[in-house]
Amino acid sequence: MLFDHGTPTEYTGSRKADLLVENLKKLVAPDVSVLESDSAIKSFVEDAGMGFPLFLGFGVDESLIVEYGAKYKNRAWFSVAKDFSEDMMVFYDFDKVPALVSVNPKYREQSIFYGPFDDGMLAIIIYYSFFIHVLLRESLNNSLILLDPPFCSPLI
Repeated sequence: MLFDHGTPTEYTGSRKADLLVENLKKLVAPDVSVLESDSAIKSFVEDAGMGFPLFLGFGVDESLIVEYGAKYKNRAWFSVAKDFSEDMMVFYDFDKVPALVSVNPKYREQSIFYGPFDDGMLAIIIYYSFFIHVLLRESLNNSLILLDPPFCSPLI
């Protein structure tokens, strides 16, 4: 049990020291970070580490992404880059704005989505960016179970 401003919150993360520190840093971070420069973007990505996916909004309206930053705070890092150079566009391999770059450093995956975005479109993009299928072989009857880990619900 953790206490956030006096409010008890159940902690379901790892108990290993390095992962515990990473999870606690994530819990105290803002829901959405506003990045004002290329160096701020680089620092944000480095500080985020490898444990969580990142959503970097380039030219995306902060008000659109705030809801998802709060909703999925325990599952990903969210940021909005206000000022960035052509070098960042080349580095993240996008060529127009608004763009939402989804990066999963743990698996070296990157996806780019182009706007204009509305609330429903962002919901779908963020949901499916978390959508990693895991196949588990049930030992009793050898049937396959398809799970969606971020939401922990069977999809069969």
